[in-house]
Amino acid sequence: MNESPTPEQIYEIRQKFGWTQSEAAALVWVTLRGWQWWESGKRKMPIGLWELLLIKADLHPNFKWNRRPQQAKDV
Repeated sequence: MNESPTPEQIYEIRQKFGWTQSEAAALVWVTLRGWQWWESGKRKMPIGLWELLLIKADLHPNFKWNRRPQQAKDV
C-alpha cells in the first residue's frame, strides 16, 4: 500500500457499503467537497486516509478487527 487509490476504487468501496458521500467523508474526517474531489479524480486521496478507510471497513490487508462481545464489568 504505497499509492493513492484511484477514483474508481474510492467509488467502489463506498458503493459496496452503501454509504453516501457524506457518510464516507465523515468516516475519514474530511469534508463532503474533499470526498467529491477524490471520487472525481480532481485530487488524490492521501494514502493514510485510504488506509484508515480500509481499516474502518475491515478490508485492510494487514489489519483486522478483533471483535469480541463486550463483557459486563464488575461493579
